[in-house]
Amino acid sequence: MRSEERAGIVAAALLLLWGTVLTFPLHRFTTFLEDAGAAAVDLLPASVPFFVRGLILVVLLTAAELLLLFVSGTGFACFIPAAAFLMTTVFFCVRCIRTGVFGAAEGICLAAVLTVLAVLHFFKAEKILLWVTDITIFSISAHLLASIVAAPLAAAYPALKTVLYITHYDDTFIGESFGGFLTLPAFVWGIFFMIIFTLPVIYYSFSRKKA
Repeated sequence: MRSEERAGIVAAALLLLWGTVLTFPLHRFTTFLEDAGAAAVDLLPASVPFFVRGLILVVLLTAAELLLLFVSGTGFACFIPAAAFLMTTVFFCVRCIRTGVFGAAEGICLAAVLTVLAVLHFFKAEKILLWVTDITIFSISAHLLASIVAAPLAAAYPALKTVLYITHYDDTFIGESFGGFLTLPAFVWGIFFMIIFTLPVIYYSFSRKKA
């Protein structure tokens, strides 16, 4: 299967399942990336407008996705999920130590994911790992869609919350950065940025390793 076909199937599945319990581990990974990006944005001077901070955070997350897409076209493609969830687990452990609060469900979930990945690597299931790699990478786009489009849209029109179930975990606040800028609703800016930043992601989804 060509890389673009695999990417299309994965993207469609994530769009359908995002916000369900099946994608909970991916939410932990994307939240870790957003927290890391937010920490970088916090280093900016206080005079930087809220809108610009939000935009920079979106750019950083998109850049991370593009970097992973680039790596997925190399011989290291199969190692992306393991690296991603190892970093997420380390972040989780550090957070538990700092706050003194252990999230049992989150900890068990991350341990289960790492165990499954270890088994796949042990049996050298490269074809399956390539699919898992795409799922991990494109979860960033799903996170952005929920953050800057669906969440602001659900906030503006509460009646849509049932339909927009991809906001179920509501673990991001990027969309709030765009609200009211130039009198436009946050979800309008979200749709605009989603279209702009999705184009390079689609472009780099081509010509990678086949499964």
